[in-house]
Amino acid sequence: MEKLVLRPKELSVQPEAPEASRVFSFWLRTFEDFIASLRDYRKEGEPEINKKIIIISCLSPDVFPYVEEAVDYERIVEALKSVYVKKKNNAYARHLLVSRRQAPTESISEFLQALKGVAKECSFDDVSAAVYREELTRDSFINNLSSSSIRQRLLEKDNLTLVQAYELADSLDRAQRQSQHMNQVVGHTMTAASRAPLEGPPGDCDVALDGLSVATARTLSSSPRSGEVVPQSCCYCGLNQHKSRLMCLLSLAFYELMKKARGYELKMPIMG
Repeated sequence: MEKLVLRPKELSVQPEAPEASRVFSFWLRTFEDFIASLRDYRKEGEPEINKKIIIISCLSPDVFPYVEEAVDYERIVEALKSVYVKKKNNAYARHLLVSRRQAPTESISEFLQALKGVAKECSFDDVSAAVYREELTRDSFINNLSSSSIRQRLLEKDNLTLVQAYELADSLDRAQRQSQHMNQVVGHTMTAASRAPLEGPPGDCDVALDGLSVATARTLSSSPRSGEVVPQSCCYCGLNQHKSRLMCLLSLAFYELMKKARGYELKMPIMG
């Protein structure tokens, strides 16, 4: 009979921690070895080992909520793997491998061991030279894109081929360029409209705005006090001259909203 393996330490690392996947893999391995040793150590006639109770006792209070609704040992392990074992993106894993540099304080043996650890995160299949060349081209294509937003969208997809990566990147690039062009056109149009000179006869602006006509606005505007300098009137609404027709319409709209809010008529505001 083999010697009983020591009980594993409590799993307390949070899934969001950078080393969570590595710590969980080690913890699960030690826990499975512990269960196996208990099974070998159990004498004939003794009850079966309750793995559910044992694994829950090896979880910290912060980790237990992830498996609280699991009904048996197998479901508990599945729930823990779902939160600790992250889905790998092979293109990103290979990027980490080829871009790993030796640290100034890192020895040759430590650097090689670190590379081996990173390489384990990569997926390598037995493929032909043509497929291998295409995979390397795909990885270089994704790694060296100038647009970080397009690169991020590509990394959201797992196991993209070179053709799929190109088609998706080309579609996103064209969408970005078209959106930028549309924004420029809209910006130029609004700028030109705000700077357009006032033209046309005085009567062409006599339209109703939310129930308030220009004629009514002229009637509601009060006369200046004696001694005051009378400002030049707007040829469209009869009020003080505005910098643009847009300000004229805004004046009328602002007045009508204030009149409805207060429930009584008030002096026409001066805007322009």
